[in-house]
This record gives sequence, structure tokens and C-alpha cells, in this order.
Amino acid sequence: MQESRFQFTATDVTGNTFLLTTDIQPELPAGPAARTLATRMQLPDNVTYTLRNEATSVYLDETLPIGDQVEPDATLTITPKTHLG
Repeated sequence: MQESRFQFTATDVTGNTFLLTTDIQPELPAGPAARTLATRMQLPDNVTYTLRNEATSVYLDETLPIGDQVEPDATLTITPKTHLG
């Protein structure tokens, strides 16, 4: 019996870098997942990142498991987290 994989595509905010991800566990909170992806994409490490679901335009809750927030094969955009005010 073949086990199904949780995979998704991540892209940076410019759309220039794409990464097919097959090894992030769906139980991992979205915040640590964003940090892992930023490192793999060689994005600046002095920035806090968040993930946005391209299908819904919703920003993922960094404390909740990524697998609870997106469907397999989703496309996510990694964006710098901005604070206004």
C-alpha cells in the first residue's frame, strides 16, 4: 500500500523562486514551516516570514499545523511579515 504524501509548492513574493516541498510534516506549525522554507530559498534570515495560500489569499496562522490549513498540492507564497502602526 502506497502512503500518500503531503506536498505543496512554495514561491517567494517575487514569483522568481519555486520550491516543491515533499518533506515538511503536515503537523508542523505554519510559522516554523515558513522559517524552514525561507532558509531553503536562501531568503534573508533577519526577516520574519508568513505563508499565504494562493487559492484563498488567506495568511496561515503560524501556530496551527500547516496540514490543517492547506490542501495537499497547494501553492503557498512566502512573504515578509509586516507590522503596521
